[in-house]
Amino acid sequence: MTDRLKSEAAIVYVCLVFRTILVATLFDVLTPILPLIGADLGVNQARFQAYFSASLMVGAVVLLGAPWLVDHFGRTRTVIVSAAAASLLGILSTTAQSYPAYAAILLALFAANAIGAVASRALMRDLLTHERYKKLFAYGQAALEATSIVAPLAAGWIAAAWGWRAMFAAFCMPLLAVPLLFFVFPPQAAPADSDARPATQAMSFGDLTGLCLMARVPLTLLCATQGGYTTLLVAKPFVLSSRFGLSVAAIGVVLAGFAIVGVIGYLCSGALMARISERSLVAAGIFCQCLSALGLLLLSVTEGRALYLFLAALAAAQIGYCLIVPIANAWVMNVAAEYRAVAAGMLGGLQALTGGAVALLAGIAYNDSALPVAVVCTISALVAAVTLRRVH
Repeated sequence: MTDRLKSEAAIVYVCLVFRTILVATLFDVLTPILPLIGADLGVNQARFQAYFSASLMVGAVVLLGAPWLVDHFGRTRTVIVSAAAASLLGILSTTAQSYPAYAAILLALFAANAIGAVASRALMRDLLTHERYKKLFAYGQAALEATSIVAPLAAGWIAAAWGWRAMFAAFCMPLLAVPLLFFVFPPQAAPADSDARPATQAMSFGDLTGLCLMARVPLTLLCATQGGYTTLLVAKPFVLSSRFGLSVAAIGVVLAGFAIVGVIGYLCSGALMARISERSLVAAGIFCQCLSALGLLLLSVTEGRALYLFLAALAAAQIGYCLIVPIANAWVMNVAAEYRAVAAGMLGGLQALTGGAVALLAGIAYNDSALPVAVVCTISALVAAVTLRRVH
């Protein structure tokens, strides 16, 4: 690939990351205003939370089925249509006056985003080689984490001033810029790597089985990592509140700090890839996961300086996640072009389903000692360590 084509591919990749950030921002600003939406629509808070969690799981299922739609309609077209659909559905949700109407629109929004996410990830890999993809993926995740610091804070302030409907509509509108971006910077039709056959050719059951078997090691590594990370992500506000008595404002500061560690972690991951082998970086990430699990286990049996111990465990878990995910993701996506949409669907769907299911089980057994969270994180780290031994 010439320098000019590399530059054009990098520009399109940035456009795809921009699309991902805009979509992620919608969910970042949606989370803190859920109580406002529930109160406005007159729905029980517990019922609304249960519905929101179920919608996330439905999105994960759509991820598994989306590759066939993506390959049928084309990756670029699907990215454009899904971005426009997500924007319009988000704006439409702000006009809903009843809970059933809002629930139906939100479910459609999750589905549209899931389909677009598969197309976007496959198109990202089409544009770049394995080495460039894993590095730019890490830097893109750093930008995503940086957005997660600002978006919830901005959502709270704007919603307090304008109301949740006007606030959410304002955050949905920028997604309509995605079709314009792809008109100005159209992706190259040819992928970065040579393919054995056209990407439009249907995948047989044997091909799908072969792909699952080929990607089983990095998928297991990702799912194990995601299980412990999601459990910690869901549990940390409750631990900070019930175990340490932190106020909502203080918890917000901790969450912002968690995101800052993520930005630093992804930037370091991207910078170290050219200097350290992939396997060594993943091993370092698993070591950080083990340190986090050890800290959580100690937290379950000690009271002295426990808050500092918990914060250290959070930081170690975040750094470990940042070191593992970009490389393992690149391993899964390092397949011929006709397999990439399916690989992206498996990647997102299995991660989301595993993370949600494990977090649900840990939540059922949750107590103020945080022992269930520690057990889950310990098992996740051990499974990841055993899996890494099978990586050559």
